[in-house]
Amino acid sequence: MKISYLIASLLLVFGCNSKSGETTTQGVDQETDSQKITAKDIDNLKYTDYVLSSDANEAVVNWQRYQELMVQMEFLRQGDFSFFGGKNELLLNFLKDLKNDLPETVATPSIKERLIALDTKILKFHSTLQLSNAKKKELLKNIKEILVATSNLHLQINKKFELESQVIEDPSAPKI
Repeated sequence: MKISYLIASLLLVFGCNSKSGETTTQGVDQETDSQKITAKDIDNLKYTDYVLSSDANEAVVNWQRYQELMVQMEFLRQGDFSFFGGKNELLLNFLKDLKNDLPETVATPSIKERLIALDTKILKFHSTLQLSNAKKKELLKNIKEILVATSNLHLQINKKFELESQVIEDPSAPKI
């Protein structure tokens, strides 16, 4: 009789443990899925996105690192962070080359400052991606900062070419 109670209790204990293990695994899977960032999450970020004007686009068409960055920005918008989460050395070298290869036609102090701001936001996102406990909210915040910094760079480049296209006459100059 004692043996049947012992067997019944063992079955009860082991039966309960296997079910709670399954529930825990499902909970972790659901939590992982809720932490995953999708293209839809990124599309829902609110910010003003500026695109380059035709004059500005012509000026940066041969700026190879910028073109590569824009390709990576499209991947970022799709939820692919492989470039930003890759090796630290590669990212640092890319950002260094991006600033060093700046074409003379767009090399103004304000544009250089926007590049530094973008560089900072990319490195911050890279650091956050390296964390094992990074939260979805924090990652989305960093993504938005990168998108805003890129948009501000575009705005600054557009302003440069808009200002150059304006013909302003000096009213004190003698008329011919």
